[in-house]
Amino acid sequence: MVELSLAEKLAKIPEGERKKFIEGLSEDEAKELRYTWEFWARPNQLAPVGNWVIWLLLSGRGFGKSRAGAEWVNQKAKLGVSPIALIGQTKADVHDTMVEVGESSILKISPPWFYPKYEITKRRLVWPNGVIGIIYSADEPDQLRGPQHGAFWWDEPAKAQYPQQTYDNLMMGLRVGDNPQGVMTTTPRPIKFLKDIIKDSRTVITRGHTLENKSNLPPKYLEYIISKYQGTRLGRQELAGELLDSTEGLVYDSFRFDTQVIPRKEIPKHWTVYTGHDFGTNNTAAVWFAVDPDSGFMYLYRTYHQPGGTKEHAANFKELSNGENVIRRTGGSHQEQPIRDGYVGYGWSINEPSIRGIEAQVDRTWNIFKSNKVYVFSDLSEFLEEMSTYSWETDEEDKLTQKIHNGTQYHLMDATRYALSELMPENESKMVLHTVRRF
Repeated sequence: MVELSLAEKLAKIPEGERKKFIEGLSEDEAKELRYTWEFWARPNQLAPVGNWVIWLLLSGRGFGKSRAGAEWVNQKAKLGVSPIALIGQTKADVHDTMVEVGESSILKISPPWFYPKYEITKRRLVWPNGVIGIIYSADEPDQLRGPQHGAFWWDEPAKAQYPQQTYDNLMMGLRVGDNPQGVMTTTPRPIKFLKDIIKDSRTVITRGHTLENKSNLPPKYLEYIISKYQGTRLGRQELAGELLDSTEGLVYDSFRFDTQVIPRKEIPKHWTVYTGHDFGTNNTAAVWFAVDPDSGFMYLYRTYHQPGGTKEHAANFKELSNGENVIRRTGGSHQEQPIRDGYVGYGWSINEPSIRGIEAQVDRTWNIFKSNKVYVFSDLSEFLEEMSTYSWETDEEDKLTQKIHNGTQYHLMDATRYALSELMPENESKMVLHTVRRF
């Protein structure tokens, strides 16, 4: 049963009693109540008591975890804890979600009498009592090498490019004051880093569902997402905030998130490259896989997903691949030959897949992942998001079917299927083309 906030409980009492309470507040009390988080927060949005180092708020989208993180930071600032590290996936994410733009950001929820100054060029917030909040991005973990902090708020660590390196540098500097602590607010993803945080005895975990915050979410939004995603793997992860087993119900359950997702590294220009393409006016997608000639390992190092026309896409593909050794480009179904012909006219030839049928292509791709020779760079968040939710539908008895849930919405997965189904493991060591190269 969901525990209500004090504000929600007040809304449920008889109107006369509610009116009496409100009219009994002085003007100053009413102003203060507006910014009293303990009044508005549900109990599981408040930091737990006890001896902990990390508070992990693991919940679905729309639960209110960003608001909880921002309010926790303000509370630490009021207590004089400084400096406070503010960490997001990128600096833009910190600015947009944590500090200024989002409706639950620090500047939006701070009271006028304790409103921090945002010094953008210095990457920091300064509260009236002198407490400093410093902005960092998880795609530059070395920024955290050296600085010391008394607290931190890290938003969406499960989507970070370098989560472990960021965490290691952060924790080495979490040594200011008598009780340094941090909060992590994230929608779960089945990665080793997050599983390790959960297992740590110094972590306390709060779990929550999107529906717990339904009183603050638009009814039409709730109606849509619940009807579309409730009971699905995507819904369980993105709404219920469940950390699902990395293989449970996934189409590509042969892919190991814990070992096959790696930090980005440089791809030598002489390595051979294979691209896969999914067509569509609004959702054209492409992937680039490079093959190490010595080991046969494949690396997904680039993705592309945006609207536009054939001419624009072809120009973009050529610019992105400039100087690279692209030896085969594959994409589209048998019926999409006119689109491939259009790309030829703009100087970007794309082959029709030699293996027809989604099922056969998925099976071939599954086996390629099974070889443990394919690696994905950890900063390719959109790809990993698709990969971790690309799942089989379940029937009324919650048994898996052979139908992919919302399969037409997974454009990077389709591009991947086109690229990898053309390859096959050879003696479990090197990847080779299944068909003769045509250019």
